[in-house]
Amino acid sequence: MTSCAAFRQYVAAYVDGELVGEDRAGFEAHLGTCPSCRRLLEEEQTAAALLRSASPLHEAPAALRRRVDRILPPRRRELPLRPWLTVAAAAAALAATGLAARALWGPRPPADARPADVASAFAAMAADTHLRYARGQLPLEVQSDRPEQVSGWFSGRVPFHLALPDYPVGPGEQKFYRLEGGRLVSFRSDYAAYVAYRMDDQPISLLVTSASTVTPEGGSLVRSGTLTFHVESVAGLKVISWSDNGLTYALASDVAVEASRSCLVCHGSAAERRKVEPFPRRPGL
Repeated sequence: MTSCAAFRQYVAAYVDGELVGEDRAGFEAHLGTCPSCRRLLEEEQTAAALLRSASPLHEAPAALRRRVDRILPPRRRELPLRPWLTVAAAAAALAATGLAARALWGPRPPADARPADVASAFAAMAADTHLRYARGQLPLEVQSDRPEQVSGWFSGRVPFHLALPDYPVGPGEQKFYRLEGGRLVSFRSDYAAYVAYRMDDQPISLLVTSASTVTPEGGSLVRSGTLTFHVESVAGLKVISWSDNGLTYALASDVAVEASRSCLVCHGSAAERRKVEPFPRRPGL
C-alpha cells in the first residue's frame, strides 16, 4: 500500500491541474479513503482560491522577475513558487524598494528595447519544470530508457507527433546520456511533453510542444545551418530553445554541462552532431 507521504507530493500538482493519467486516478482513489489527505487538499485549495481571488491580478513582466531575483536572497529564490505566488512576492519585494508602481503600472518599453537576456516564457517554464523534477516534486508518468516506449506513451496524449531519437553506438562505445522517462505538463490550455534525461549524473530536461504554439525568442543566438538556437540563463540554469521539423524544444540543464553535450540527447548521430558544433565547448556555454 502506498503511504500518505507518497501521495502528498501530488497535492500541489493536483491543485494546479497538472496531475494527469494514472497518477491523478490513484491520487483521487486515495482521497476517497484518507480523511487526512482530503483535509490537506482542502487547505491547499482554499489557499489557492484566496490568492487567485485577490484583485487585481497582474502578469509580472519578465524584466520585473529578473529584478526580484536580484533582490531576494538565494534560499528564497529556490522555493517552488507558483506563477501567481511569484507575482505576489514580486509586488511585495519591489514595494519595499519603491519600484513596484513603476514596474507594474508604468509605461513598458517596446519589445525590441527589452534586454536580450530576458527569459522567454517557454524557457522559463522549462527551467521551472526542470527544478521541480530535480527536487522530486514532478514524478514521471512513464519510466523507461527506451525512446520508442516513451514516444509511444506520448502518442494521443499531446497534440503533436513526438519521436525521440535513439542513436546507435559503436562497439565498446557508450551513450553520453540516459533516458529516464517523461510526463505531461500543462502549457497554454493544452499539454506539452516533458522528457527527463541524465548526463554525467546531472539531470537534463527536454520540453517539447508544437512550433505553432510557441516560437523561440530571446537569449544569445547560435546559428547552425537552418537552425537558430536561443541560449538563455534562467534561475541558475542554462536553457537552449529551438524549432525544428514542426516542433519547438527547450533543453534545460545545469550551467556546468556544456551546451554541445547536452544537445546530444536530440542530435546524437554523426550527421546530427554537426548541427551543434557551433556551440563553444567550455562550461557555461
